[in-house]
Parts: sequence; structure tokens; C-alpha cells
Amino acid sequence: MASRIMSVQEALERALNELERRPRLGIVAVSGPGEPLANPETFSLLDGIRRECPKIEFCLSTNGVLLGEETERLVSLGMKAISVTVNTLNPAVAAQVYEWAIVDDNVVSGISMAHKLTARQSFGISSAVDAGIAVKANTILIPGVNDHEILNTAESLADLGVSLQNIVPLIPCARFENSKSPSAKQLRNARLAASAHIRQFVHCRQCRSDVVGIPGNDVIL
Repeated sequence: MASRIMSVQEALERALNELERRPRLGIVAVSGPGEPLANPETFSLLDGIRRECPKIEFCLSTNGVLLGEETERLVSLGMKAISVTVNTLNPAVAAQVYEWAIVDDNVVSGISMAHKLTARQSFGISSAVDAGIAVKANTILIPGVNDHEILNTAESLADLGVSLQNIVPLIPCARFENSKSPSAKQLRNARLAASAHIRQFVHCRQCRSDVVGIPGNDVIL
């Protein structure tokens, strides 16, 4: 049976209930599926939680395309940390990674899409950093596609002010369903190379957005 999408009010009540039941919780995070910054419901939910829990910390996962124009709004909600998925900032490689994107309400593809996407991501990250938001970049390691330029990506992220990078292995699916995940050695080498430019986060399991609790002792909602 497919899971039902909760309304903003239902999500708010669930979040407040969990925060009351689990006093050790200190962060409410919002991520996919979909792009949180494209959904008005994201801001309605965060605003509702902020009114009830002034001291709770927020974290948000985004692709960064809308980050530049929404930075001020996030700051007003007290957002101090975000995660931006950046698999490459090289348009030629981005055209291989992404099939299409929605930019300025238009569906774009190919190299034109790649240029717009990477430019918007870079601008969004810079805007967030300048506003005092800590930015972590999540980078999916895709053998044969972006593995050869992990060092360049890490350097570019560092130049933009990103404080932490999380390089994670590809899970073959969609257009990469016939691709192979990187080996443990490939992943380790990528992290080691990237660490020359930016601090690496290496404790991640495959994260999910529908859990609650303390890492290592969390449960599915």
C-alpha cells in the first residue's frame, strides 16, 4: 500500500508530538521526495514548528536551485544549517548526471540546463553562506561520470564556503540503474582526495527523511 502524504497540520502535530515524547530531540529536518524549497508547505510547516518550539534547530536538504531566492526566508525562520546535493559544478558533467531540471518555471535539459543548474547552485550556496547558514554538500559518487573530478568539485565547494562534504555511493536506479556502485576503495580514495580541500563527513549511512530518534537508535515514522 502506498504511503499517504500528510497535510501540513498533520505533519505539524506529528512533529510536536515527537518532540514532546522525546526530549532529547534537538533538530527537525525536512528533505525529499521532491524539492522542499519548491513547496509552500515546507515553509508553513517550519513556521508552525518555530512558533511552538522557539529553540528547536532546523535542517533542510535541497538541490540548491531555489536557495538563493529563499535564503532570506530561511534566515527569518532561524535556519542555521542546510544540506545541498551537489554532484558536480562542471556543466559538461552535470549534463550527464541530470536529465532535466525546472528553472524559472521552465523545464530545461541538455548543456543549457547544466549551465543554469550549476550557476543557480553556486549562487544559492554563496547566498546561504553569506547569510551565516552552515552548508554541507552531499555528493553522489558515480563511477565513470563524476569520479574523475571529485577533487575539482571539492575545491569549488570550499571556494564557495561549504564547510563539510558528504560523499556517498551511487545506488543504481533510474537512468543509472545499469551502473555499478563505487567500491569501498573507490569511495575511500574519493574522500581522501577531497579532504585536501574540504572536511569530509564519513559516518553516513544512506539517510532517510521518515525517521525519528537519535542516530543509531532511530525508528521509522
